[in-house]
Order: sequence, then structure tokens, then C-alpha cells
Amino acid sequence: MLEHIHAILDAVSRPDVREADPVPARERYFRRDLDPGRWLRVVVDFSETPGFVVTAFVQNHEPERAS
Repeated sequence: MLEHIHAILDAVSRPDVREADPVPARERYFRRDLDPGRWLRVVVDFSETPGFVVTAFVQNHEPERAS
């Protein structure tokens, strides 16, 4: 995903949807329109300072809060 670092940072700074992650101190950031029907999900952990990206991947379904 390193070749997509710009999209990952964009998802965190300007998310279309933001929601809590089931893991404490983590949040999920979503960006749509990467290509038709797909969303970029970025999970950030804030248990340390600075926070850090745990994972980033593309999913084929909307986040729950986007519906």
C-alpha cells in the first residue's frame, strides 16, 4: 500500500465516514470513490503519541455508518 500513501493520508485528513473501531483507542476512516463501489478503510491507533496506521485496505461494501 506504500504506493497509495497519498490516498491513505487523504482518507485520514478528509474522511467521508469516520467511526470507532471495536478495539479501544482505534478509529476507522473511510474514503469513497477510489473506483466505482469501493471504499478505502484506514484504521488508526491512538494508544500512543503520535497515532499510527494499523492497516489500510480497499473494501467492496459501504461502511455501516454510510448507509
